[in-house]
Order: sequence, then structure tokens, then C-alpha cells
Amino acid sequence: MDLLTLFGALLGLAAIVVGFSLEGGHFAALLQPQALVIVLGGTLAAVMIQNTWARFFDGVGQIRLAFLKARQVDRENLALLLEWGDQAKLNGMLALESIDTGGLNPFAQKGLELLANGVPTAVLEDALQRELDAYERNHMAAARIWQQAGGYAPTFGILGAVLGLIQVTGHILEPAGLGQGIAVAFVATLYGLAAANLVFLPLHGKIKAQIDSELRFRRLYLDGLLAISRKESPHMIETRLAGDVRRRAAELLA
Repeated sequence: MDLLTLFGALLGLAAIVVGFSLEGGHFAALLQPQALVIVLGGTLAAVMIQNTWARFFDGVGQIRLAFLKARQVDRENLALLLEWGDQAKLNGMLALESIDTGGLNPFAQKGLELLANGVPTAVLEDALQRELDAYERNHMAAARIWQQAGGYAPTFGILGAVLGLIQVTGHILEPAGLGQGIAVAFVATLYGLAAANLVFLPLHGKIKAQIDSELRFRRLYLDGLLAISRKESPHMIETRLAGDVRRRAAELLA
């Protein structure tokens, strides 16, 4: 589990609260339920309007990706592909049917099954590339709901500020009500900016990075399965893919 996401969000919130306190502010002044309802409710509504139900719930479900460690592209994956290549070279493609696919990535499992069924290389490449493209298209589209939320939240923070100022002008002759209206106005803006820059936009970036990592992982298997289908020697497969393993591992750490 990747706790850096949680630690980062908590550190950002703590920095805001501590900085506010050092300037003489009181924490209770930051707790304005009215402002929270305006910012979060308005942002949620805008995102829902822009998306379908399926895409919206897919995007919400992707929150878990922000707390998972990225899938590694390492020598272990390459060793597995070389083992498959050895079996195919020695005993033919039908030998791949005996491989235990339990615990194997679904994308690699599908490719291995197609390979064992003896489909032509062009058909194998087309089928796996289509699945790869569909994965990227659907997951990136769902992840964009967090980018959308990051764009809307500051705007609704400003809207909350305007509503707070309207409340102030409505009680201009009642000094006791001025403070509450002004507090809602400024805190709503704070909520909008904090939600966008501490939650929504960072979530989008983290989820997008996780999707990119999964795509790199799947492309390694795509390249390896195609090499096996073309009946390349295990040595050639290793030479071809070893550079990809190093490059994609470096990308993951970048």
C-alpha cells in the first residue's frame, strides 16, 4: 500500500491549519459547513452533469489506485516470458496450454491463451492492441473526473464567496451578522482552492501515473507474446525486451 498519498494530503492540511494559527487565527473559524456544502456539492453536481453514470462511478472507484503501489516492470516479468518462449521453441505452441495461469495478469493470460490456440501473429497483435487501447481510453476518461473536479472547485469557492457577500450586504445594518457572512465568503474560497490543489488535481495525477504504469507492464507482455508468436529465439527475445525492462523501470521511478 502506498501511504505517500495520505501523508501528502495530511501534510498539506496541517500546513494550512498551522500557518493560519501562527497568524493568530483560530481553527474554529475554518469550520464553515455552509461553505463546505457549496464547494463540494457544487463540484460534485458539475462533474456529474459532465459525465455518464458509468464513467462517474468508474472514476470514483479509481480512488483506490492512488493508494496502491505501482506495478513493477522488472526482470521477473522478463524471465516468465523467456520461460514461455523456451517451451514454445522446444515443444510448440500447444505446450503453452499446460501453463498454470492462476495469479497471472488478465491481459497476459488472454494473450497466452490466444498464443496456445495458434492464432496468427497479426490476429494476436490486433486483439491485444485493441484491448490495450480500450483499457487506456476507458481508464483515462474515468480518471479525468478528478481533473474536472479540480477545475470546478475553485469556481464554486468563488461562488461561495459571492453568496457570503450577499449575506453580508443583506445584514449591513445588523453588525452581529456581518462576521459570519464574511467568514463564509473567505472560507468558501479557501475550501475551493484547497480541495482542487490538495485533493482533486493530485488524485488525477497519481491515478494517471498508475494507469501509465499498468500500460507499460502490459506492453512488455504484448511485445514478448508477439516475439514468441513470431518464433523468435529466447536469446533474441531477451535481447529485445531487456532494454524495455530497464527503460520502463526507469520511467516508473522518474
